[in-house]
Amino acid sequence: MQVKELPAQKYFIYRTETTLLNVNAIAEREVDVLYGTVGQLGLSVAGNLEFIYWGATGDLTKPFTLEIALPIGDEEVSIPPKYEIVEYPAFKAFAHTHLGDFSNVMPVYEEMFKQLFAQGHQPTNQTREVYIHWVDLTSPENVTEILLEIA
Repeated sequence: MQVKELPAQKYFIYRTETTLLNVNAIAEREVDVLYGTVGQLGLSVAGNLEFIYWGATGDLTKPFTLEIALPIGDEEVSIPPKYEIVEYPAFKAFAHTHLGDFSNVMPVYEEMFKQLFAQGHQPTNQTREVYIHWVDLTSPENVTEILLEIA
C-alpha cells in the first residue's frame, strides 16, 4: 500500500444514491448502458472505469452517493439527462492493487484503513475503485486499484 498523487480528470458519470448491498445490481444494470452511451456520443475513453463512493462507511445498509465514472477526453457534446460530465481535481490517495475475487473485499478495506491510520493519514469521504481488468465479481483474473482519498 502506498500514497499516490492522481491527476485531474474529466469523467462521464452516472450518479445515484444507494447502499453497499445494491452496488452490484446497479453495476449490472448501468455499466454496459454507460459504455454504450459514451460510444453513441462519440466521446473518447481516457482510462479505466471507476466507481467513486462518496460517504460510504462499510455499513451495508447506510445510503451514500455512488458514481459510475468513465474517464473521457475533452470533446464537447450534449449529454442525456441521466448523466453528467464532471472534472475532478487532482488528489492524493492511499492506494492498493487488489488481485482476484472481489466478492469479499471488506477485509481488504479494513486492512487499508488500519494501515492508513497507522501511518498518520486522514481519510476524506471519497473512495474509488479503478477496474484495471475486470472479468466478473469472483474472477481470479480481476485487477482492481482501491484508492482512499487522504487529506
